[in-house]
Amino acid sequence: MNSEKEVLSRIWTLNEVAEYLKVSEEVIRREIEAGRLNGFRVGDEWRCTQLDVQAYVTKPRSRIGDQLHKALEGEENSWTLEEVGSFDFRWPKEGGSSVEHYEKGYNATKVVDGQQIALKVGFSDRKAAGQMRKRVTIWLGHRPLVEFAGSNDYDKDGVLASVIKLKSNKQMTYQRIPAEYEGFKVQRYNSVVKGPRASTAFAVVVHKDDLTSMLEHALIRARWKGLL
Repeated sequence: MNSEKEVLSRIWTLNEVAEYLKVSEEVIRREIEAGRLNGFRVGDEWRCTQLDVQAYVTKPRSRIGDQLHKALEGEENSWTLEEVGSFDFRWPKEGGSSVEHYEKGYNATKVVDGQQIALKVGFSDRKAAGQMRKRVTIWLGHRPLVEFAGSNDYDKDGVLASVIKLKSNKQMTYQRIPAEYEGFKVQRYNSVVKGPRASTAFAVVVHKDDLTSMLEHALIRARWKGLL
């Protein structure tokens, strides 16, 4: 029989778990935050035990688990990212336009149902809910799809939130969470972005490094707007 010391002797970093499962660290972090993979924090970093990984691999698969299982086998394409550096975007507004500077960005591509989708991601700073916050915007062409705003403790937790808009273009305030958002971390926007006029609608909540979840949120929005 193994002693407790032997059971706890093997600790995995997210990178090690990702390499073992042949996915990105963003996918592993998303599985932990969704509660499907057990993990624990050491300071600001996640760790998993050998038993956590074994339990995850051998547990019965739900529909969401089946989707991840397909991804592990290469049946679904992941996002390909290319860093593009800083850039400016001109926002149209009544009486003119305003230019917003993004300190870094990415071109993201993925094949969906035989069609290559190309999105652009930009990181900036903008005032919202009473204070300057980190902002992430995702575009399809020149059309912005979704925006994320940093939490009040963003410098410590790196958390961002983006309001979910339904097919009617209304914010999701009380409706049942759509099937497309199963597997995402969803909570009230103003529980993350706290301040004057912060929306009370439901929002997708992600870590700043989880570009996959941000892009999937944007992809859902593009489909609902009839852009794909």
